[in-house]
Amino acid sequence: MGTSMTAFHALYRVALLAAGLALFDGAPPAAAEEVAYLLYIKGTEGKTVPFRVLWDERQDASGRITVDFGVGYEGFLKQLGLPRVAAYEAKLVRGEYVVRDEELARFVKAVVTEIVRPPERASLTPPTPAAPPEPEVKGATLIITPAPDRLRLEVMARLHVTYAPPQKSGPPIVKDFINGDLVFVGPREPKAPNPKPR
Repeated sequence: MGTSMTAFHALYRVALLAAGLALFDGAPPAAAEEVAYLLYIKGTEGKTVPFRVLWDERQDASGRITVDFGVGYEGFLKQLGLPRVAAYEAKLVRGEYVVRDEELARFVKAVVTEIVRPPERASLTPPTPAAPPEPEVKGATLIITPAPDRLRLEVMARLHVTYAPPQKSGPPIVKDFINGDLVFVGPREPKAPNPKPR
């Protein structure tokens, strides 16, 4: 129970990376075919800063979701070699749009690798940085469910990531970093008021 709760809290930090998408500074405007939504982790609506996604639902049973992680995380992502803006193609499967993308799995692995990196121990001599445990992404899927009236959007991140934390001895023990769903929900972004003519 403690391990799974620790993993959940670590995943919650990942979610906050994804959900810390304070995208209002420098966020790109939505194209004509895209709808902008302000999403929250389910249960935190109105209590946290929302993040912004663009959703393009197409006539050919496909869609495209674009996430801008915002200027607040740009430096962190750049350090990991990840782009600030990520876009994924989705296919309609039994009434839900599903993203299964190698780039999504690479993103999740890079972020988890950084989060599970063992802390460097202080000593008199400069320590050699410990290699982070190598996570394995066994599943990384987005499930996108727009409301029929397109006024709300739900995005579920279904993740399963394992890793073997460093040990002093014995065979490696593989732990779940996360094995569950993160659900984000929210309304359409309100349209900015038209400036009044002078």
